[in-house]
Amino acid sequence: MWDNRAERVTVRYDAAIIGAGANGLAAAATLGRAGLKVIVLDRATVCGGRAITREFDPGFRASPFADELAPVPAEIFRDLDLARHGAILVPMPSSLALWPDRRHEVLHWSASAAFSRLRTVVRSREKEIRARALADAAHAIERRWFASAPEPTLWPSEDWSDLSLISFAGDWHLGEDARAHILAAALTGRVADPFATGSALHLLAGHGGGMPIGGLATFGGALEAAARAAGAEISLGLEVADIHLRGGRAIGLHLADGREIDALAVISTLDLRRTFFSLFAWKDIPKVAEQRVSRYRNAAGRARLLLALDRPPALDPDFAQGQIHIAPGAAALAKAHDAWRCNVVPDEPPLTLRLVSASDPRLAPVGKAVLTATLGCIPHTVFDGAWTNEKRTALRDRTLARIEMALPGVSASVLGSELIVPPDIEEQLGITDGDLDGGEIAPDQMFALRGFEDHPGGRTPIGGLYLGGVSPAFGTCAAGVAAARAIMADLT
Repeated sequence: MWDNRAERVTVRYDAAIIGAGANGLAAAATLGRAGLKVIVLDRATVCGGRAITREFDPGFRASPFADELAPVPAEIFRDLDLARHGAILVPMPSSLALWPDRRHEVLHWSASAAFSRLRTVVRSREKEIRARALADAAHAIERRWFASAPEPTLWPSEDWSDLSLISFAGDWHLGEDARAHILAAALTGRVADPFATGSALHLLAGHGGGMPIGGLATFGGALEAAARAAGAEISLGLEVADIHLRGGRAIGLHLADGREIDALAVISTLDLRRTFFSLFAWKDIPKVAEQRVSRYRNAAGRARLLLALDRPPALDPDFAQGQIHIAPGAAALAKAHDAWRCNVVPDEPPLTLRLVSASDPRLAPVGKAVLTATLGCIPHTVFDGAWTNEKRTALRDRTLARIEMALPGVSASVLGSELIVPPDIEEQLGITDGDLDGGEIAPDQMFALRGFEDHPGGRTPIGGLYLGGVSPAFGTCAAGVAAARAIMADLT
């Protein structure tokens, strides 16, 4: 327990974890179950990070940053006994792409042979990547990834670094509308030119992990319960000011209120740039780390519009619980990407809708509904200045007008709304530029290159410091568990 007296208090742990999101809590549960003394710290007053659900209008609740989780590796879900702690994930049953004059439907992924094969290939590659990340965490720190002798050791799907989304989708002999549907699903809330080399990697960046019953907060709550059951201590409302070093090794944390924590190891679930450039003095950052982090690129592009509706929109029941992509197309996605690169809000950003209250009626009062809109290619900083109320209102109104064209009658039923843009995500989650992916998805920033290629398992050039929030696997909890396994390997 914390001592609230003014004098300095030092507490010693085996591991101190910065961030009580999914990765931090999964790491704490993993370490605690191994018998280590662990503490998790977060400046927020609730656990979960992005896995939260809150009331945005009286009686209406939604998860502000996303509707779904990236897949949770089955091994982690089982080992942490998350189902017993209340995590029940409902898979997305359908997906619908709407244009003014036509539609493309995927009611069941197995209904189309081509779509079924594509989904099988993507999920198999995702599973291989996550398994590789978790296995490499336990290997000795001297091991080098991408070894050049006698021949390179490829990561699963590293060959996709040479493929564009357009070329990859074209290989599956799908029609134009089906290809546009795939592009929209891959780039929901993200930024990419589908014609660019390496854009196919977005297919591996975590899709279709399911929507927890009760919203994402129930999943965050299950992870918190698992961590506490494993003996981890969780302290909220505490800001970490910096990481202590001694002899070039992380030895603990200094909190903003003056208190200190000694630890044999530190896991940061903050992104790469924020970990090194906000928690260390420049003189303390190894040159190799400074150069790597300075070159690392973020690509924030997600905005969210939460709508409280007086009544559910008229939707075919078969598609009410799935994603609805509004007028997707390769040319439109490329045009939106070009606008984003110029720090301009696109005229028609990529737009995906989800009637979340159809999956979980408890998110809205009886007879009413919650509709979320996820936009992509929304710049963190607009070319003509900050996100003012006028700019927010303009984006909300334009988005609502596009929703109205696809789902007539929605505008008249809006009771309340909340718009969330990248600076809001950055402020609320402490993520550089509000980039929920923790960095641009590109060939030079994937797999081992997501962190430090010579330091597997989330290890860094600073001994005792592990990254648990920038994952080459993109699976929910995978980065945190990988870092925890690396610590257990290194401390034994």
